[in-house]
Amino acid sequence: MIISRQRRFVVFQPWKTASQTLALRLRNFDDSPYSASFGFNEHLNRVVHHHLTCADFAALPESRLGYFLASFARNPYDRVYAGFRQLSVDMREQPALAFAEPWIRDLVLRQLDENQVQLKAANYDFDAWVALLREAQIYEAGRNTSFPLHPAHYWTHLAGRQYVSFIGRVEQFEGDFTRLTELLGLGDLGRDNANVVELASPTVAAGSRYAGRMHKRSIDKITALFDADFERFGYDRIGSATAMSGHA
Repeated sequence: MIISRQRRFVVFQPWKTASQTLALRLRNFDDSPYSASFGFNEHLNRVVHHHLTCADFAALPESRLGYFLASFARNPYDRVYAGFRQLSVDMREQPALAFAEPWIRDLVLRQLDENQVQLKAANYDFDAWVALLREAQIYEAGRNTSFPLHPAHYWTHLAGRQYVSFIGRVEQFEGDFTRLTELLGLGDLGRDNANVVELASPTVAAGSRYAGRMHKRSIDKITALFDADFERFGYDRIGSATAMSGHA
C-alpha cells in the first residue's frame, strides 16, 4: 500500500496487479509510515506487508484523513496463473529478507513451507495446484501472509460497497496509470517497469493471456472462486461454472 501524506493519496497493491511497478513509479511520493515488507502492525496486531486490503486500511489512522484512494484489478485467470509462478519466486527470495524480529522470520518461513508442500503435492503443475486450492486459502485474508491470492475486490471494496475512487486495469495499465497521475496532479512519471513480462505486451482489456494454458477444470474452479471479481470488474467468464460457495 502506497501512502502519500504530502499528496494525500493511497494506492492499494493487490497481489499480482502491477504492485511493484506502481511502487517503482510512485516511489518519490510514498512516505508511508508502514513497512513494505513483513512487519508487525500495532494497529492491526498482526504481521502484514504492503498488500494491505481495504479492511486493513480502514483500521489505520490514515483512513480517517480523507485521502484519495485508488487500486488496480486484473483478469482473475491471469492473476491466479501469475500467483502460481510467484510462489516459487517467493520461496527463493523471502527467506533472505531483513526481518525486524526473529519470530516474524519464523512465521514467514512456516508459511512458505505450507505453500511449498502444496506445490510439491501438485508436482509444480498449474492445473494440479489449482485442484488443491481451498476456499479458505482464497477468502481468509489473515492466515497466511505469504499466500495473498485473495479476490481483488478485497482491495477495492469494503463490506460489499466500492471503497476506492479509482479502479484501473492491469490489461490497460499505461492508459489507466496516466489517468491516475492526472487525477492526482503528479505529472509524467515515465514508464519504469518492474515486471517486463507481465506488462510489456498489449492485451485485450477484458481478455485473458493465460487461460489458453489451463485445463477446463482449472478455468471452472477459478471462475467459481473469483466470481465476485468477474462481476465487479466486468471481466468475461470463460464457459460456465457452478459457484462453489456463493461467497461475494
